[in-house]
Amino acid sequence: MLLVDLVESVRLMREHEAASVQRWADFVHIVVNNILPRHRGILLKSLGDGLLARFETVPDSVDAAAAMHRMLAKKNAGIPEEQHFHLRAGINAAMTWSDGIDIYGTGVNLAARLATLAGPGETIASASAHEQLAASLASLANPGETIGSAAARDELTHGVDATCEDLGNCILKHFDKPVRAYRVGPASPRPTLPGRRDYGASMQPTIAVIPFSARTDTPAFLDIGNLIADSVIWRLSKSANLKVISRLSTAVFRGRANDVGEVSALLGATYVLSGAYVVDNDRIMVTAELSAAHNNQVVWTERMSGEVDDLLRPESELADRIARSAHFAVFDAEVEHILTQPLPTLASYSLLLGSIKLMHRSSKDEFLQTRNILDELINRHSRIAAPRAWLGNWFILRVTRGWSEDRTREAAEALNATHAALDRDPSDALALATEGFVYCHLLKDLDTAHKRCNEAVEVNPSHALGWLYLGTVKAFMGDGSAAVEATQRGMELSPLDPQRYYFESLGGTALLSAHQYGDAEKLAHSSLKLNRMHPSTWRVLIISLVCQDRTDEARAALARLRELEPALTVERYLARMPNSQLEIGRNWARCLAMAGLPSGNGSNLPQ
Repeated sequence: MLLVDLVESVRLMREHEAASVQRWADFVHIVVNNILPRHRGILLKSLGDGLLARFETVPDSVDAAAAMHRMLAKKNAGIPEEQHFHLRAGINAAMTWSDGIDIYGTGVNLAARLATLAGPGETIASASAHEQLAASLASLANPGETIGSAAARDELTHGVDATCEDLGNCILKHFDKPVRAYRVGPASPRPTLPGRRDYGASMQPTIAVIPFSARTDTPAFLDIGNLIADSVIWRLSKSANLKVISRLSTAVFRGRANDVGEVSALLGATYVLSGAYVVDNDRIMVTAELSAAHNNQVVWTERMSGEVDDLLRPESELADRIARSAHFAVFDAEVEHILTQPLPTLASYSLLLGSIKLMHRSSKDEFLQTRNILDELINRHSRIAAPRAWLGNWFILRVTRGWSEDRTREAAEALNATHAALDRDPSDALALATEGFVYCHLLKDLDTAHKRCNEAVEVNPSHALGWLYLGTVKAFMGDGSAAVEATQRGMELSPLDPQRYYFESLGGTALLSAHQYGDAEKLAHSSLKLNRMHPSTWRVLIISLVCQDRTDEARAALARLRELEPALTVERYLARMPNSQLEIGRNWARCLAMAGLPSGNGSNLPQ
């Protein structure tokens, strides 16, 4: 089975409809009357912007696909590049079914899915098709056997491995297991898939911190580079999202940081952090840079200064700035990969880190895109709990950010995700904490939520998100002091979290429940510096201002909140809040009403 699909057909038809329709009709005419008969093929279906054909042998189908690619390449000559026709082709060898009108079967579906992996001008084949190509090559040893057309024979004489590139196991939509795929013929200048990939790889990128180099040879200052590296390694090692290589392993690369490829090859690093420094009396100027190992490109660099003595302190501000900036840069780099490359080409850690970051972006489109990324991860790593637990978080955020009003459906979907995660690992702290938040935010069952979050921190006392969610549940229950203690512990456990604004926002909620309104205001302002598009943080700020009798400032903050959530009313707020039946929840609603939030539907304000 050979399925070919016209690349960017929708755009071509929209921009050059008449010309594109005529060119496609001419192409189909040549295929039906010339290419297919020459290679023992039969047209089964014309798909409007694609064709489905059947052949006697795999080499016949390979040769026909190559002929179609060559023919279009010739016809593109003299035509503007944006109007070029390119095909994606998928080949599969399998049994199919026909009722005389149409053709059916998984084999046809697989050919179509394989075509989606192809770049412009490429042909992707299944494992069964590759086996037949290999058998055809073997038959060359026996002159009495044939292998299909002459063109296919000529290519196969160079060896199957020379013309068939193993792409490894690929995740295809609606297929439960990964499918082995092969690129037949040359790669496109814009290939969709690189060579073979390993989906069993870790979902955490690895970072190597090389001792920083001195710009001068003054002996007294040579050890400062080791001190910077040690301090940064110590901070980065607290991140649950990174693997950090030991300083004993990276020390040998001092002065050789430019050879990122060698560092990556020997240490298995995904990212390399290095830098240089100059000391002037008690001051130090540091230039730090983070490079991606796969292409040796700098993804972040910054110059910063501080005091030499600062590096000797456990809470060094300079080391903290370097570690925090590098950590954020890793997440930003992976988000950039996701936004510019197709999902099947990306490493699993790219998908995981990118999904965590995109989930908290202000754009609804980027938030919705996160669902596709998590689904890709779940398909790749069906036995790992983390992607399913993050999917549960995704459903919670869709409701709390006002992008879904169907709490019942979202709760059911979220619990399906967390149950599936816990089936795979009953002690997964992220899944337990997420399930607790589902019961808190979507089902308003604070007792069960409290139980699940407690279980999360019991199985992993160092799980930052578990403590954060536990503190938030306690805040909604009105246990202010315990809420503040738990959320502060969560923030201490994840000082470099890329979603720091989220930690600080929920920490502000805990401070409100403890009636520490001045501290809640400060934390809300700190959170808004990192993300001014988070409605929950604005609500924390408004409530804290009203409770300090600063109503005019609260009204100004409410105006910004209503830009983000124009449909918000007191009733909608109460319907969304887990503690709306408790006095603390109704008090917060009264604060919003005092700042000017409309009641909606003429209902009475909470008493």
